[in-house]
Amino acid sequence: MTVTRIERVDGFDGRLLPGSSPIEQTERSAIAAGWAKATAANPRLFNGKVLLADEVAVVGRRLRLGYIEANFATYLWLRDRGGVEQRLLNAFGAAAVVSSDGKVLLARMAKGSANEGLIYFPAGTPDRDDLVGDVVDLDGSIDRELAEETGIVAPLARPAERRVAIWDGRYVACVRRIDVDLTAAEIEERVGAHLAAERAPELDALYFVRSADEAPDGALDYVRAALPHLLGA
Repeated sequence: MTVTRIERVDGFDGRLLPGSSPIEQTERSAIAAGWAKATAANPRLFNGKVLLADEVAVVGRRLRLGYIEANFATYLWLRDRGGVEQRLLNAFGAAAVVSSDGKVLLARMAKGSANEGLIYFPAGTPDRDDLVGDVVDLDGSIDRELAEETGIVAPLARPAERRVAIWDGRYVACVRRIDVDLTAAEIEERVGAHLAAERAPELDALYFVRSADEAPDGALDYVRAALPHLLGA
């Protein structure tokens, strides 16, 4: 397991920092070459703007994050490069949906996505849609990604006051528990209908687990690390 730190926190406080990362200038050629390789393998990729964390700290049981805007190509180059020497982290929001019968929803990313075949909570890297002024609304990002990927929205989705931050290599997963008053079977049916109606669904398989031991092969390490903190006392 590559997880290096786990913190139960009371909230996520994100801010957009001024300026951009020097990496996009100093590593321009390498980023462009990486993007050319990625799009040759997957033409569906889009080089939009995402928000990557340049500052991450836990202060008074709250996770404070300072974000800068970067191209998606930069994020992919950093991700595929591995390590954290370049400092920028993908600090993303994730929804841990818990059914009325105590099971947690995991999903596999569909073919053609940047994370094809990987299994984790409904989640996504924040972008401009998550900005409210200079505030990066991670809780709002979690709600948005959950709606886009599964069709589950309020009032069916009830965000709980249980959050965990997990450091895993170049990622910081900002996970919030979302309670849903449906059984796992009912959630599966509802999400399945949502995916069937999508022209290009982001997910292609659903799993429901009660513990890290039940997580399927392909589930990311941060998911296994998060489950006991989201389900336990």
